[in-house]
Amino acid sequence: MKYSRKEFLKVLGSTAVISGIPFSNELSAFSENSKTVFSQKDQSEKFWSSLAKKYYKVSPDFINLENGFFGIQPKPVLEAYESYVNQVNEEGALFARRTFPEKFRASLSRIASFLKVDEGEILITRNATEALNIAIQGYPWNVGDEVIVNQLDYYSMVETFQMLEQRGKLKVKTFQMPLLPKSQEEIIEAYEQQITAKTRVILLTQVSNITGLIVPVKEITAMARAKGIDTITDSAHALGHIPFDIKSMGSDFVGMNLHKWMGNPIGAGLLYIKKERIAEMASLFGDKAPKNNQIRRLAHVGTTPFAVQMSIPHAIDFHEMVGINRIQERMNYLKNSWISEVNEMERIEVITPTDPNLSCGIASFRIKGKTGREVENELLDKYRIFTVARILGEKGCIRVTPGLYTQTSDMQKLAEALKEIARS
Repeated sequence: MKYSRKEFLKVLGSTAVISGIPFSNELSAFSENSKTVFSQKDQSEKFWSSLAKKYYKVSPDFINLENGFFGIQPKPVLEAYESYVNQVNEEGALFARRTFPEKFRASLSRIASFLKVDEGEILITRNATEALNIAIQGYPWNVGDEVIVNQLDYYSMVETFQMLEQRGKLKVKTFQMPLLPKSQEEIIEAYEQQITAKTRVILLTQVSNITGLIVPVKEITAMARAKGIDTITDSAHALGHIPFDIKSMGSDFVGMNLHKWMGNPIGAGLLYIKKERIAEMASLFGDKAPKNNQIRRLAHVGTTPFAVQMSIPHAIDFHEMVGINRIQERMNYLKNSWISEVNEMERIEVITPTDPNLSCGIASFRIKGKTGREVENELLDKYRIFTVARILGEKGCIRVTPGLYTQTSDMQKLAEALKEIARS
């Protein structure tokens, strides 16, 4: 169900009143249904500056450009979460056994409505890694089956496949994805060239956690399906970051995160499995139930974080009030604002394409003559800018990930810092 503003504030109770947060006043004025058009830069900056001040509390001691690990919760979501934590702590097992089941069903219903899928096709997990492990290890592999991965896929998922390979269940085929493809067609062709008669599954990382490269899941899945091949899609960095439609993507297995771009408290991920495919999946966790089309048999994990799961509808509400099209536009703008300043620097190598069809908010770079960790440390120690070094081949890279509260001035400070480091 979709929470109204009145219902949302009722859940927050006195905490929202005390903090004086007018949850939807300004956001509704700038909702995607509004005809307001930002024709000048300062108007747009005014909106984002106002949003940051009203709805986010972040440390003033440094500029956080490592929001790819997990996102900062907007104040209404944080306060809802805190109120739930208090309720759980006060009511104990009575809450867990009598109250939570209904709250859980409400969260599941809100998620299903948001994603436009059936409730029976969704599992709430701790994160995308757990979700994808359930899908990968539960998939009906046959000895000799081949799975295709590349160097921009998340290492935990690659390692899961490698573990199954060690157990004799499949073969892992790795290829090098071009770092700066010129088009979606080039990406599709890169996957198609790797397919053999033994290929059973292609792992698709919709938005790379390393460079931010966006893979055209819909087109690759259609190409693969025509050859009798499944795709397992890692959408950890896609949900809440770029326009997202599971049904149009076509992938029968999708893992997602809610504590990255959706701004939910840490400890919430999602697994989608198309209803017709559930019965063939083996359970990863102990469960004696026979294979059937009940998705919850795949995640018999015991006690779960109640407050985290009850916060999900509030995170979705906030996300929808800001609007995914506005988020995508803003993230692309912030990415381009710093890349355009450093792209011509001889020692700086940007390894993320700027085409909005190929990347959004996440972007990565290298500085010749310096390791990723050296640049990460220098940015933090000297300029108070926090990024993160990522492993990518021998050279590695540094990932930059803004958030909704990030200001254009933050990106300008990053660009100036990189110029100084590159000249030193």
